[in-house]
Amino acid sequence: MLFEIIIFLAILMFLVFIHELGHFYTAKKFGIRVEEFGLGLPPRAIGKKIGDTIYSLNWLPLGGFVQIKGENFDDTYDPQDKENFMNKKPWQRSVVLLAGIFMNLVFAVLIFYVSLGFNNWNSAPMVSLKEYEFPFGQTIRIPNIVLNIKEGSAAEKSGIELGDRLLSLEYEGQVIEVKDVQDIRAFLADKENKEISVNIINMATGIESTKKFIPEYNEELKQPALGVSLDSGIKISYEKPTDKIFSGLFHATNLVIYNVEILKSLAGISIAEKTVEPIAQSVSGPIGIFDVVKTILNTQSEHPFLAILDIAGIISLSLAIMNLLPIPALDGGRVVFVLIEWISGRKVSQKIEATLHHYGFMFLIALIILITFKDVWMIWTR
Repeated sequence: MLFEIIIFLAILMFLVFIHELGHFYTAKKFGIRVEEFGLGLPPRAIGKKIGDTIYSLNWLPLGGFVQIKGENFDDTYDPQDKENFMNKKPWQRSVVLLAGIFMNLVFAVLIFYVSLGFNNWNSAPMVSLKEYEFPFGQTIRIPNIVLNIKEGSAAEKSGIELGDRLLSLEYEGQVIEVKDVQDIRAFLADKENKEISVNIINMATGIESTKKFIPEYNEELKQPALGVSLDSGIKISYEKPTDKIFSGLFHATNLVIYNVEILKSLAGISIAEKTVEPIAQSVSGPIGIFDVVKTILNTQSEHPFLAILDIAGIISLSLAIMNLLPIPALDGGRVVFVLIEWISGRKVSQKIEATLHHYGFMFLIALIILITFKDVWMIWTR
């Protein structure tokens, strides 16, 4: 467990570090005073002042920060201070605010080049929640992915998980390759209360394993059943020469567009069913991400390092997109106020902006807490 925690925190700290490094570098370039560059969150463990900046290592290993003079309003604001963030031109402030997002995007693209290159220019498989063709590369469909497991079913008792792909079924030397759900039903029709072996491969880790289950009679189907719903998964091939050259950028773009489409579909389901559960189930926080990292490290994957790299790229991309959202307290939200000033020629009231950032921050903290509770509950009850 300790090793998994260290790997997870190392990924998180590094991604936050390169994000904050973007803010730090551009602020320094524009002559803005950086008062502190901290790795981890306060309280401070150690710190050393070099020039005008304190470089600190803090006790809580959950991120990092750059404290830029004037970014957070205070009563000591001097309109003549050339080192104050608020006194720089709107385009300069925008660059500083967007630099962290840019760094996360660049890192994600570079990581995808590495992971795709080592995987013969194929992406890791993904669960397909709708019919979809990626704009870049070739979309390849993978059949028989478990998208739903009935509570209390034979599948749940056997340890089959969402995202597993069913490969074959075996009973007393009789083996069939699973092509669709009809194959499963036909094979199980006369095997109530008999132990069946199912060969599966996990979509997330690529690990193949065998589970055993005892089919239970299903009233709806009028026969013994496994208790799963199957659909196709998808992966992307970037084997054409031009696709290989731009594969990192193409893959990042594909993932962003695909996830937007998925969220739109889930939002539609949520509205139709008058519940937020579909969207809530698709979002993970730090605990959920840690669980994925732990699962990968605890499996016998041939290339766990590449799987972890791919996860790091996806997290970095997610951090970039999240920070780009026009929500107060996020970089994107701060850029909105700069754009308003740029277009109107007048600064937004510092008191109003500070208040909105405060409530935006409280909203984000509450959201993280809710997602964390959801992740803990899902891990605890599975």
